[in-house]
Amino acid sequence: MNSIEEKVLKKTWPDQAEVKAVQKQFQDIKQFVKEEFGKKAGLMGSTAKRTFITGDKDLDIFVYFSKDKEEDFLEEKGLEIGKAVFQEFNGDHKVDYAEHPYTKGRINGFEVEIIPVYEIEEIDELKSSVDRTPFHTEWVNENLSEEEKKQVVLLKQFLKGTDLYGSSLKTEGFSGLLCEILIAEYGSFQNLLKKAKNWSKNQIIDVEEHHKELPERLKEKFMEDNLIVIDPTDPERNVASVLSQENYAKFVYNAWRYLEQPEEEYFFPEEKETDKEAIGEEIESRGELYIVEFDRPDLIEDIMWPQLRKLMRRARKELRKNEFKLFESDFYVGEETIKLVFDFQVANLPGKIKHWGPEVFHNEKHLRQFRKKYENVWVEDSRVTTIVEREHTDAKKLLEEFFQDDMKEKGVPENLVEPLKNRKIKKPELKGEDWLKYLMDFLEIGD
Repeated sequence: MNSIEEKVLKKTWPDQAEVKAVQKQFQDIKQFVKEEFGKKAGLMGSTAKRTFITGDKDLDIFVYFSKDKEEDFLEEKGLEIGKAVFQEFNGDHKVDYAEHPYTKGRINGFEVEIIPVYEIEEIDELKSSVDRTPFHTEWVNENLSEEEKKQVVLLKQFLKGTDLYGSSLKTEGFSGLLCEILIAEYGSFQNLLKKAKNWSKNQIIDVEEHHKELPERLKEKFMEDNLIVIDPTDPERNVASVLSQENYAKFVYNAWRYLEQPEEEYFFPEEKETDKEAIGEEIESRGELYIVEFDRPDLIEDIMWPQLRKLMRRARKELRKNEFKLFESDFYVGEETIKLVFDFQVANLPGKIKHWGPEVFHNEKHLRQFRKKYENVWVEDSRVTTIVEREHTDAKKLLEEFFQDDMKEKGVPENLVEPLKNRKIKKPELKGEDWLKYLMDFLEIGD
């Protein structure tokens, strides 16, 4: 490790007192669950593996049920136990939903989740993806030394500092387990970066060497994945499946940049001060920037974010088809509203456009049809050509048209159709601290 990494570890590696505090809170909850309900509980996640960053007080507590119990029973009893835990320890809680409903909240400063799972012996007995977690916890604790766990913490902080940490469908980045597997494969943060800067598309990592060569069925299964990291406990699963192409590319790029010139800012970036004047000047110096603003729908993030990405892909396709060029486009999710952001290089086009016809050679039928349809025709290169009226000349009007009538027919995701009926398409207002921070990043001001 270089001096920067040693300095970062001093700030991020949890000391023994913090680890003991985690264990004590877990043991108290575990004992209550055992005494009150006769159920076994286990600590999972990064706190169970000591791969957590200091201050991250997350307790993922699994309550085990026999695999012969019905799913309805597991869900009902799991919620009953979860609620009882929070009542016993005077914690606030709510019910959340993944594959099973579960309780989550705060107890004595810890973020606690009480999750019901089936107790299974083999990975092929899985009833839900959460049942796999104990196998991961066991594998990490058996295969990573304390020094390697420190390297995991270093990697996690690097990813947090570069906005690449997290495997939710909102973030599409690196999960904690993925970090642990990468360090197990390469031994250290430095070695990982040295390898990663030369990674190719569809890089394959198989730490347990489950496959001498990836079989055809898995090549097909992982065809859309950008990085393939075989789950050490499940040879049929890619741990990196959620990682987006852009975030994969950003990690490779950041690995190269950091090795060229290591800086602590990669781990702890300085927060940019918002500069309303600089934002306004940057917008003015480009083309036109429009936002489509509408009320935030009541959707869980794992549904909303993929649908917003799909919506943006569909809108960009429509703009490209009509030859409107973008510097960039993205979306901003606020507490109450969503803003689709379109930064145009060209937002207004001339009224006419060149239209290409068929090749002259051996194509008499098509030439006759083209001449019949258009008056002003000439030959350019080997094709007949004319000039026609452009259908759309104003990008804002095209956006207004796109978000009218039957939006679902145009590819707008169903959950977003109703909120978009009350949209506003306008130039951005430069107010609201979170929105201004977003614009600073979007316009890459201060990078």
